[in-house]
Amino acid sequence: MQRSERFERGAARLAEMGGDIEDIVAPLADVAPDLATYVGEFAFGDLYTRPGLDLRQRQLVTIAALVTLGDTERQLRFHTKAALNVGVTPSEIVETVIHLLAFAGNPRVFNAMLTVKGVFAERGLLPVG
Repeated sequence: MQRSERFERGAARLAEMGGDIEDIVAPLADVAPDLATYVGEFAFGDLYTRPGLDLRQRQLVTIAALVTLGDTERQLRFHTKAALNVGVTPSEIVETVIHLLAFAGNPRVFNAMLTVKGVFAERGLLPVG
């Protein structure tokens, strides 16, 4: 498959965050390869490369959106790892999730915090200070 400049730009931005575009492409290759292309081009190639927010800010905004949406454990795990990779502290992530209690509600915040805690545990970052 020929990959566009937007896709390659997205793959490069994803790599900056510690991710691999193939982790998005491979699971969808046999059923919806265009979906992976859209994610690579639009989400990472277009949105994540816009000026105005740095990668730290983008990760905190993304975490907030994922918590608020709910049912996004896979994506929240990825973006929590990415946030840590680009310099967001565990305390900043915890405070971002707690802040959403008033907006997303207890079940979503509680479930999201358990996901975040799992990522922290994998990285040896517990307890959070």
